[in-house]
Amino acid sequence: MIIKKFQAKNETEALALAKKELGSEVTMIHSRNVKPKGLFSFFKKMQVEITVAKEEEMDRPDVQARSAIAEVNRARKKAEEKDTKPKHLDLVADDGLVEERGGSREDKAEKNETAVEEKLDNIQSLLEQKLSKRADEEKERERRNIEEAKEQDTERKEMLDFCRLLHRTLLENEVTENNANELVDEIRQNYASGMTMEHMLSYVYQKIILKFGKPVRIAPSEKGAKVVFFIGPTGVGKTTTLAKVASRFRLMENKNVALFTTDTYRISATDQLKTYANILGVPFHVIYEAKELVEQYERYKDYDYILVDTAGHSHKNEEQKKDMMAFLQALPEEVPTERHLVLSATTKYRDLLEIADAYKEMTDYRLIFTKLDETRECGNLLNLRLYTGEPISYVTNGQNVPDDIEVFNPQSVARSLLTDQE
Repeated sequence: MIIKKFQAKNETEALALAKKELGSEVTMIHSRNVKPKGLFSFFKKMQVEITVAKEEEMDRPDVQARSAIAEVNRARKKAEEKDTKPKHLDLVADDGLVEERGGSREDKAEKNETAVEEKLDNIQSLLEQKLSKRADEEKERERRNIEEAKEQDTERKEMLDFCRLLHRTLLENEVTENNANELVDEIRQNYASGMTMEHMLSYVYQKIILKFGKPVRIAPSEKGAKVVFFIGPTGVGKTTTLAKVASRFRLMENKNVALFTTDTYRISATDQLKTYANILGVPFHVIYEAKELVEQYERYKDYDYILVDTAGHSHKNEEQKKDMMAFLQALPEEVPTERHLVLSATTKYRDLLEIADAYKEMTDYRLIFTKLDETRECGNLLNLRLYTGEPISYVTNGQNVPDDIEVFNPQSVARSLLTDQE
């Protein structure tokens, strides 16, 4: 703010001078009559002095306050300079002028000037108080900013430490580098100030569960027997897994079940499944050709389930793949069917990818993982789920029939993936 005084013959001319120098936005805050100074001042007419103010367009209030205080000080200095003339004249005989003590124009001017000085002092005091308050507030803001910066640095360090620990734990559980990085990136992108490690752990736990999705168990069809093929490479436990599923349907749910096998390569597998069928008291048939599958289906189409064991073969053997496709495509389209790709949790990830791709060329499928009891790391369950996009239906964790099988539990596997294996 600019505060300045101007003198002229009258108030209008003084205000015009002020506007000419400072602009039209000036505000008059005081006006008084003043006696001219100098050797011939007695012969000059009284003048009018005005005090005007103009606000400057500055962003910082403390700069405005300092500027205003400076103007106040300049105004006070001018007032002190004018205070050198005589305050009272008892008698001026030579000029023929007699003025009563305390009643002259100079006395009134002195009182007015004193009142102005008091107002200016009050203004300066208020401005100084405001400036001091703003300075204190600025220091307090700076202190809070420093503390908040320290807290943010601490929080960020804790978040980064957590992300490093999470990444290492996922890799130890054989989650692939890409999948581990994706989970860590999601934590970083969704991190909010104030999140605790427990909150972040809960967040990634829920993320893993969502990535697994809901398990899709085998359910009866609305009309006719549901045909369920168990496919997959040799040695992963297809026959035992089929026997576990059949036992649960028959013994625990009292469903009508028939067992078929197309595996004519391994006599031991046929005998094993026949033994299970005899124990359960359910029909069993060996299927040698695709057309036999259609014929046998007609015999048992009023059952709840027909579970079909298939020959395990190398995913690189094209001839065996053709035989498999012939069985998978033998039944009419209206027959409700499912295919479950049985995989071992102990198989190397690269091999799992090749197996999944080979069977994907033949049919769509759901995933069953076996031998979870033979490994501590179950990252491949998440890897294959994300790679194939197919749901997981069951997992097995032992050889006991029918006990060692359960519907896939994403919560349990998610907890295992977040457990340090060391």
